[in-house]
Amino acid sequence: RTGLRLRIDGPVGLSLVPGFRMTAEDVGVSRGTGPEFAAARAVDFGLAWEGLFGGDIRITHIGLVEPTVMLDAVQGDTVASSARGGFSTDRWTSATQAIAESNGEGAPAPLGEDASASSGDSLLARVGIDRLTVSDGRILYSDKRGGARYDVAIPDLELRLPVLTGPLDLAGSLMFQDLVIDVAGRVGAPLALGDGGESAVNLDLSAAGAEGTISGTLAPSATSQLSVAVEAGDLSATLADMLDSAVTLADLGEFSLTATVAAAPDDLRVSDLRIDALGGVVQGEAEVRLAGDVPDMTAALSMQGLGLERLLKIAGRPEQARGTIGGDIRLAARGGDAAMLLGTLNAAGRVTLQDGGVDGLPVTGALAALPGSDRIDALTLMLEVNGLDQPVALSGGFSWRDEAFRVSGAATPALALAGLPTPLRLRMESAPVTAGYDGTASATGDLSGDFLLETANLRGLAAWLGTPIADGGGLGPFSFSGGLDISDTLVRFAEAEISLDDTRGRGSGEIYLGGRPRLTATLELESLGLDPYLGGVASEGGGMAPTPRGNADTVSGGWSTERIDFSGLRALDADVTLSAGRIVWGDIEIGRSRVDLDLADGRLAATLSEITLYEGTGQGRVTIEAAGGTAVLSASAQLSGVSARPFLLAAADFGWIEGRVETRFDITAEGASQAELVSNLDGSSGFAFTDGAILGLNIPRMVRGLTVDTLLGWSANADQKTDFSVLSAGFAITDGIASSSDLRLVGPLVRMNGAGQVNVPAKTLDWRLEPRVVADLGGGVPVPRDKGQEREFAGLGVPVIVRGPWDNPSIYPDIEGILQDPQAALKKLETLGGGLFKALEGQGGTTNLEAVANDAIERVTGGTSIDVQKVIEGDVDDQQVLDAVEQGFGLPSGFLGSFGLGNRPQAPADPQ
Repeated sequence: RTGLRLRIDGPVGLSLVPGFRMTAEDVGVSRGTGPEFAAARAVDFGLAWEGLFGGDIRITHIGLVEPTVMLDAVQGDTVASSARGGFSTDRWTSATQAIAESNGEGAPAPLGEDASASSGDSLLARVGIDRLTVSDGRILYSDKRGGARYDVAIPDLELRLPVLTGPLDLAGSLMFQDLVIDVAGRVGAPLALGDGGESAVNLDLSAAGAEGTISGTLAPSATSQLSVAVEAGDLSATLADMLDSAVTLADLGEFSLTATVAAAPDDLRVSDLRIDALGGVVQGEAEVRLAGDVPDMTAALSMQGLGLERLLKIAGRPEQARGTIGGDIRLAARGGDAAMLLGTLNAAGRVTLQDGGVDGLPVTGALAALPGSDRIDALTLMLEVNGLDQPVALSGGFSWRDEAFRVSGAATPALALAGLPTPLRLRMESAPVTAGYDGTASATGDLSGDFLLETANLRGLAAWLGTPIADGGGLGPFSFSGGLDISDTLVRFAEAEISLDDTRGRGSGEIYLGGRPRLTATLELESLGLDPYLGGVASEGGGMAPTPRGNADTVSGGWSTERIDFSGLRALDADVTLSAGRIVWGDIEIGRSRVDLDLADGRLAATLSEITLYEGTGQGRVTIEAAGGTAVLSASAQLSGVSARPFLLAAADFGWIEGRVETRFDITAEGASQAELVSNLDGSSGFAFTDGAILGLNIPRMVRGLTVDTLLGWSANADQKTDFSVLSAGFAITDGIASSSDLRLVGPLVRMNGAGQVNVPAKTLDWRLEPRVVADLGGGVPVPRDKGQEREFAGLGVPVIVRGPWDNPSIYPDIEGILQDPQAALKKLETLGGGLFKALEGQGGTTNLEAVANDAIERVTGGTSIDVQKVIEGDVDDQQVLDAVEQGFGLPSGFLGSFGLGNRPQAPADPQ
């Protein structure tokens, strides 16, 4: 009657009392000659005799042991499929078919269109099933359109259908993916459902501590209208059972869901959806369209007041959190399984987090020891979504360790969900630091893009992040912007703009982070400031303060006794090729230069292959070993063509020599402060000045203009100077004292040799100089001659002492006792001055000598100067020279003529 074919391959048992009973093992059912769609290990069937005689068919029981039903969904239809890989028709089927054919009988006609509906209905109306039980059953469902496959276990199920046309009561349990669902309820007209009609349905479900009801009208061939309600008193326990999670999900609270479902063969609609959970409410609607090759799903949801902490717990995160989530979101996806749905998921809308915070962040390393490092407060975020294949915009802020941060950014979630590198833009701004990134991010955490980092105090930032650098100078303002590639142990940067303290420039290189940091780079700097690292005193804020002057606690001889911070040399290792347009160390400014730096274990070796220094050039090498608290410094260099005065002013506050200088030095020093370094300075050096002048002193005039003021030492005069063509000396340096015995000066009016010392720690000079200046133009006094006539200059030699601070030394003739007893020294000056002093005495007497001498000096200041070059070349009349000399020495008019100068013979010319 049904057109189904029954196969029985196992033993069959029959019993006739008290009613008809049949048992069979290894049973299968198929549609005609097609593959079997159902099978069971055993079937137990019972029939009451009395019903047969009264016209009713009452099945007392049907028991199915380990039944399996296989359903395939193809193009919207459910067709038979083998539950055991395809049951072939067996010998029993073949035998019964052969008997029927031999008796001239055709195959039994199925109940179809040729049978009257009334006869069929009347027959089914007389059939009833007292009890149908299922033990250890399975339903296997395969959707060949989407590749989905489901396995539903039926541990036990009992159905009661006293009349096939009446209601069906059921009770039992189902198991899907280890979740046991208890089912109880009534289907109003199961036979109508089987004929494609509709039926009222009312089912109660319970699973994992949740209770649910499904009620309404079920119509497989039309549109089912169902109301669904689910409640859970403890969502934590329900999710733990459903997810089989090892994480304890506590305090998630109650859960309830209500919705109206309209289900048609090709469309499923959910409306009036309301979910009360996680302290908030989710409302909305959804639709699943089944007409295509794969299901097509859309949803629109509105969220209010969802608890952040409860969401984190559902995600398996242990942190304690605060804040509420709200917003509106529209979702769309296509697919027959979770993987395909996730791969096609799209979204649009806005999600916000208000009044948020997180405690118990998983910080490690140095951060773990910082108070408040595992806590975020004042967390406010907003996500704006315009499709998962479009950038999702992020904005908001938070507070961490009492500092406010502003956050903005964007990312493309679709690529991240696919496991591909994802475009990412993120910027974070605060008082301690500003950071930004624009590039891609991979699932492993690797980054490749443009990076920005700025801080007003790098040393302070490092301390704030739990990795303090030893107190000292430098490592203040820092900024980095450029291309960046980051992996677990390597950071590469390219064409980056870098600024640190007084250093600015561009560079490319890499930093190895797998242990002790190491920098390998090529840098082109606009300027390089060395003060923060090689000298100066650290200010309290981590930057540089000027070297103190005049404070006895911090200064010795003008040099700071504060310990120099060399910790910057121990912060990392480096191999850097550096070119700089400008290098500054203290007041010293170096022009365009190239330096190769090798820094390892606190030892810095700098090779200066090119130096441009105060209009000169040079080469050199500097090494600093600062592995401990004391630095060992060595330096060697050769410089030529350097403009002397600005260089000496910058290097040593020594500004009274000008000209061009060539110098060399090879020095070493050891110490922890400026004072210690200069006190331990050893080595050698030398210099040669050319075409310059000693400023503030006119040595020829000083020697010739002997007055009582000489007793007190000559003083510098900014308007005076001594020109020279050469000034040179070589030095041996021991413990900061540079000694020389070969000082030599050659000028148009002076020749000078000398010896002495430069005490660098004390910043003092102690020299004895022997100048020879032009005292006359032929021997003792000038002799008239014709223009152009050669003449020899005889030098007047007065040993000179230069002693005292090198920025303002005392300068006086080397006369024994001149400082101890000036009055006694006056007699020696008379001998040195010869007839000059006698002439002066004649004007005012010995008692008036000081006044007369001072008056002579005043006249010298306003008198006519001698152009010696013109005298040498013979362009000046001798009488003019004699007049000028008398005025220059402050002598009475005609005084020189009294010596009979016109009768003196001419001396050979001086080859110099």
